[in-house]
Amino acid sequence: MKSVRYSACAGIMASLLSCAGSPDHFYTLSTLPEAAAVPAVTPTTHVILNVAVPALVDRREMVINTSSDRVSILEHERWAIPLPDQVSQTLARDIEARRGDVLVGDRSFDQASVANVKMKVDVVRMSAQKDGRVVLEAHWHLRDAAGKVDEVGSGVFTAPPNGGAEYTGVARGFSACLSSLAERLVEKLPVH
Repeated sequence: MKSVRYSACAGIMASLLSCAGSPDHFYTLSTLPEAAAVPAVTPTTHVILNVAVPALVDRREMVINTSSDRVSILEHERWAIPLPDQVSQTLARDIEARRGDVLVGDRSFDQASVANVKMKVDVVRMSAQKDGRVVLEAHWHLRDAAGKVDEVGSGVFTAPPNGGAEYTGVARGFSACLSSLAERLVEKLPVH
């Protein structure tokens, strides 16, 4: 009986040690392009940004599509902070980098001299492959309190494989897609 227990314990320990031997890798999204941003001026527009991501990718582990109906959840390839926060922060920085008169936040600053624009972005698909090929599909609604804009739109943004080391290509691809989304959204923002 003792040998059975020792064998079971040895098996469990071997399993735990094999898991402990794989290091975790952490990834972040980046504001693109990395060149100097538009010179800042006194903000005249405040964008109240609300972003949602699909439940499938709303996790710390990176999710990779292995076929049209199958995914792999990578235990040791992780986002440094929750993906919804990264998507929201990166998109906000991308928008601010393109419009020096815009300040992006998740709530109003209650300043009468600054026009409020509510921007809701629903990311309905974020799919990635190991080689860095990514697709981001988003729907958005922009509404200006002053009535200059009330628009609903959507777009599909892709990034080709960029083959970074291990899964860095996936993070770079999503960063590129968010940059393209920011370009589209900035085109729609009113000037106050």
